[in-house]
Amino acid sequence: MADNSDKKQTLEDLQREQNELRQMIQTGVTFDVTVTYLKRKPGLAGFFKKRERVKEKKIFTIEEPTLSTLDRLSGIWLQLEIDEAKMNDNEYLNVAKQLAAKNAKLLARMVAIAVLGEDFYTVREHAGTFQRRENKKKTKELTSLFYHAVKPSELFTLAVLITNVSNLGDFINSIRLMSATRTSDPTHLIEKQG
Repeated sequence: MADNSDKKQTLEDLQREQNELRQMIQTGVTFDVTVTYLKRKPGLAGFFKKRERVKEKKIFTIEEPTLSTLDRLSGIWLQLEIDEAKMNDNEYLNVAKQLAAKNAKLLARMVAIAVLGEDFYTVREHAGTFQRRENKKKTKELTSLFYHAVKPSELFTLAVLITNVSNLGDFINSIRLMSATRTSDPTHLIEKQG
């Protein structure tokens, strides 16, 4: 009897987790970073006085990506390399430092792309067609902001959130569904040849 109630509880927990994930995908997730900068006091007196240090929280949202955003994110994920064999070695710290030097800016760009979504492009209409161009200035600004403001502990959380919101499960299931119903697949011919 206890076995059935444990299974029922596990199924309920799984259903609750799936509902939370669906909700996160639909609404997106927000996070904040603290930015520190020097600010002048207003007026002419502020020009001659020492600037004051100001801390400000900036809030960002990551929403479910479009296919083009997912493609850009995947391009970055494919560039990330980690040799697990070396990570268990006596050289763990040296390898970690090398990985940080190699991948920190790349990871900051990944967060920027996830935040920008389709705003990664500026879209202009020209003669009835739409032209998309990368918004290099905005991408560079956000990449720099995240590079200087995101801490490793926050990066781990952001990596989990970006992966969850990217909805790779539905993407893979779509591929499976479409590839399984191909009419050109010799094992699934519509008409049998006799």
